[in-house]
Amino acid sequence: MIGQVLGHCRVQAKIGEGGMGVVYRAYDEVLQRDVAVKVVKKDPQLDSSASQNLLKEARASSSLAHPNICTIHDVGETEGELYIVMELVEGKSLYEMCRDGGLPPELVIRYGAQISSALVRAHDRGIVHRDLKTANIVVTAEGLAKVLDFGLAKRVGDGLFEGPTRTLETIEDGSTLSGTLAYMSPEVLRGEGSDYRSDLWALGVVLYEAASGRRPFEGPTGFALSSAIMRELPKPLGPPVPPGLWAIIQRCLSKEPMQRYQRAGEALAALEAIQSAAVFAPAPSADRSEPRTTVLHSVRHARVRKGDFLLLVGTTKGAFILRSNINRARWDVGGPYFHGYAVYTMVYDGRRGQHRIWASTQSFWGTLLRSSGDFGKSWTNPQEANIRFPADTGVSLRNIWQISLGRADEPDVLYCGVEPAALFETHDGGETWSLVRGLFDHPHRPRWVPGNGGLALHTIVLDPADKQRMYVAISAGGVYRTNDAGRTWTAQNRGIRVTFMPGKYPEFGQCVHKIVMHPARPARLFLQNHWGLYRSDDGSENWTDIANGVPSDFGFAMVMHPRNPDCVYIVPVESDQFRCACDGRLRVYRTRNGGASWEPLARGLPQKQAYETVLRDAMTVDSLDPAGIFFGTRSGQLFGSCDEGRTWNKILDGLPSIVCVRSAFIEDGSASSGPTGPVTPPPSSSRKSAHPPSHSRRKRR
Repeated sequence: MIGQVLGHCRVQAKIGEGGMGVVYRAYDEVLQRDVAVKVVKKDPQLDSSASQNLLKEARASSSLAHPNICTIHDVGETEGELYIVMELVEGKSLYEMCRDGGLPPELVIRYGAQISSALVRAHDRGIVHRDLKTANIVVTAEGLAKVLDFGLAKRVGDGLFEGPTRTLETIEDGSTLSGTLAYMSPEVLRGEGSDYRSDLWALGVVLYEAASGRRPFEGPTGFALSSAIMRELPKPLGPPVPPGLWAIIQRCLSKEPMQRYQRAGEALAALEAIQSAAVFAPAPSADRSEPRTTVLHSVRHARVRKGDFLLLVGTTKGAFILRSNINRARWDVGGPYFHGYAVYTMVYDGRRGQHRIWASTQSFWGTLLRSSGDFGKSWTNPQEANIRFPADTGVSLRNIWQISLGRADEPDVLYCGVEPAALFETHDGGETWSLVRGLFDHPHRPRWVPGNGGLALHTIVLDPADKQRMYVAISAGGVYRTNDAGRTWTAQNRGIRVTFMPGKYPEFGQCVHKIVMHPARPARLFLQNHWGLYRSDDGSENWTDIANGVPSDFGFAMVMHPRNPDCVYIVPVESDQFRCACDGRLRVYRTRNGGASWEPLARGLPQKQAYETVLRDAMTVDSLDPAGIFFGTRSGQLFGSCDEGRTWNKILDGLPSIVCVRSAFIEDGSASSGPTGPVTPPPSSSRKSAHPPSHSRRKRR
């Protein structure tokens, strides 16, 4: 099927396969857009009249224009193959998202309201889904729930069961177009047919499963499962599921259709009511029993004093704080902090004489922004997410990719870049955060496409000469700039190539990996792209390719020399398919002439079978003279150079995968952070590795 043309869509790759057919990614050569093509499985029961019925129903469903419904563009038949051309929806199915214990109640309510809204539109057009289930609902990176296969569940022929001993797994693997057993209503199992209220039963099953990670009715065989659906009551859902949500689920799962909601609009109104109650609920009282600060007694801490240097290392399994004196010959290691949590970004804030380390912690329970004022001995313990999207956006926070300090004369200002791509800011030292709506509401945003790591705003660059100007980098949205402190934004990607799109130089959609600027020359920026190295000399209006003499122009990390605006460091990797050091040789490349030429820096780094990857925030420089360069690898090794890259030594190994490295110099009761991160490593005369405590030297799990 790959390479064939169905209608005017050329099939490119297989996406998946279900009970109804095989789904392919295809390209519409007439309208020039990516689409999904579902080729319906051939079935002896599907005669010519049944095929026409299916085509007729698919055409009727194509009229359902709604943001929460996957649009059907075209249907057809060629050489006996029925196919349906649909909107290409990329994201995770609700089944994948909730199967490990369910979702937070606010997400269940939000997605439930969106699914109900889709049902309202379909039912108003006389279309019943008949196979609504978590596997048929995809949530995009923007938090939009999309219901698939509307109106395609009707099929000529029964044959739900081959016998009473057929198992649930067998039924679902070979589920027919008439539905999936676990989501079927009692009246359907009694042979009474289905109507709108059968979809509302399925909505109840979906909400129950989304809230708990399990289905309300279970059984080892089809007969046992059918019996449970028709006779048993679902197990009650207690906290954290709120009573209002549980009441809605119970009503949807009433055995008799007359006792359920009679219209999807009633279910939608009920969900919106409890959603509004949650949004406008009074703030929690200040005397909650949970501690606001966590004091870590069982973790080894680095003893930090005036004149010390710090390395802040974030990994996929926790954070570490390394300390050295002015010689940087040996390192004390504190941590692991938040072991088991992913720490993608850290920063030291020494403005106004404070000693504050900021860190983002991500786990199954969500993403929180924490801080420590005593070098890791104690950390703030937020009772709820301190950075969250407003309820009207319909989006939930997945990760914080970047914490950026405001300017020196704005000690209470910080910025956070998050996923899904958005920018948050605080003007009160992190007490409250607000979404920068000028960027979030940008007309390009609905068309940004997630990169391999998600749709993330990962880089924030402030113009030191213009307080109104700021740059951000988004994967895969590109570079955006504001000239009015965030009220409006423009795409700044002229000259940046995109290898994975039909148009190689689009206005936006570039998968930018990193941008850097030297404060002494703010009009000049350097950029590492997904295939491409670039420089701009006019404040990002135009970009010029500077990949001259590097083994690969694909990479992630990029840092700026603290004093030389022509000097930049990168770590190329072989390709987007093999994201490891080129030829198995770990080398840092440096330009000292603005990208006219590049030189490899490898002395002291492994040059044989070193299949390492350095991620975008896992590299930094300090502000000393000569400057120190530091980077960490996905294999948990930390390297450093204190002579601007001429020689290197290993500082640590055996850490979890390193995703962030930052530095700071403690002086006169305050601290100065490195331009992008850390401090300098031991001089070449002292090559001993510092080791973390024995309990933190476990290999990456």
